[in-house]
Amino acid sequence: MSIEHGRVVEISCSFCNGSGKDPFGIMSSLSTCCVCGGRGFVHIQEPYTPCSHCRATGAINTLTCTVCGGTGFVPDIPGPKKTCSVCLGTGDDGSAPAMACLRCCGRGWVLLG
Repeated sequence: MSIEHGRVVEISCSFCNGSGKDPFGIMSSLSTCCVCGGRGFVHIQEPYTPCSHCRATGAINTLTCTVCGGTGFVPDIPGPKKTCSVCLGTGDDGSAPAMACLRCCGRGWVLLG
């Protein structure tokens, strides 16, 4: 089965776990999620893959993941891939884990070649 590249799909918001509320209650327990705007879902283009940097949670500590924008997923680039030799697949900068790996841009993998 081939996936049509570019099709936009609706998925549950990883940052708020689909609740539509700020999961950390920073402004208020009634605050809406800054990623999905309170809808509980986000739109993402297929194909996609889980974000290595935030472990598909959409958050780094209590902040929105800078790699995936809080969705928990990143676009999957077609082609053969290998695990990033710098971060070893974690997507994290070794000297500052809250920062994304500069080699793979936080994806945890790079294209072969």
